[in-house]
Amino acid sequence: MKSGITPFGLVTVAWLLLACSNADPTAAGDGNEKFTTWGETFIETGIPANSNGQDGFIDGWSLHYDKFLVNYHDIVVADGAGDVAATLEKPKFVDNTVPGRKTLAEFDGLKAKNWEKVSYQIKPAVLGEDVVAGDASDLAKMMDNGWSIYVEGSATKSGASGQVIRKTFHWGFKVATQFSDCHHEENGTDTLGVVVTTGSTDVTELTTHGDHLFYDRLQASPDPAIRTALRFDQKAAADEAPYGNGDGEITLEEMCTEPIDVFTYDPSGLNAPTVGDFVIALSRTIGHYRGEGECTMSPIGERLKNPCLEL
Repeated sequence: MKSGITPFGLVTVAWLLLACSNADPTAAGDGNEKFTTWGETFIETGIPANSNGQDGFIDGWSLHYDKFLVNYHDIVVADGAGDVAATLEKPKFVDNTVPGRKTLAEFDGLKAKNWEKVSYQIKPAVLGEDVVAGDASDLAKMMDNGWSIYVEGSATKSGASGQVIRKTFHWGFKVATQFSDCHHEENGTDTLGVVVTTGSTDVTELTTHGDHLFYDRLQASPDPAIRTALRFDQKAAADEAPYGNGDGEITLEEMCTEPIDVFTYDPSGLNAPTVGDFVIALSRTIGHYRGEGECTMSPIGERLKNPCLEL
């Protein structure tokens, strides 16, 4: 299941030259485009410990999400000339711990062709959103706090003397992110946007990746030998003195007082002086496209110098 590493700030350009259509753009007729979302196994069933750091936590932790709440806004389907075929009428609220793929939107009667410009946003909850999956009371809490993403759960690890160490977390993020120029690889071809074919329904999944919050780099290393791993130790340490109160719950506020260990975590030249800043920056990267596909990510509104100020 493990997703490929796609940290914040990675912008690819070469794929623009590779995008092509699997269908004849001039084909007559109409088709449909359906947008879904899914949290994959890491969000639905948890993230295990794994010594390679790619398929689980390299430092021995395992994690379970109780909630993974996301607010989707402004899905747009357009072509290269800027002609818009469809837009999302109302924002959608989803808890992606609910198993399976959930439908966000269905756009019928689109001209059969390659619509190259597909984009969407993840930003704070607003009044009047549709509850696709999850509890309406959670949506109300997100609106009250100005959150775009909210996660809660617990992580466990075996201690040196055999006891089980357990930490809980309840993290709300206010980041607002635009995902543009979305593309994916299919049958060995990198395709920009979506391809609508006559008489058929194409399905585009806006995937959320729950492992991204625990990357140890904000950008992928140009050296393929240096791999991004999943780590939890320093988040757990934020709950202990001198940064936290030792009550077993790791808060964003505690993490925002703990300096990042630059020998273990690589800010990749971006501003992330604390563990909290690092995790908040990574929260922008949870959105993907049709599984492992990517979009160009950009903050909506003014980017704060210190992400912890977004709390």
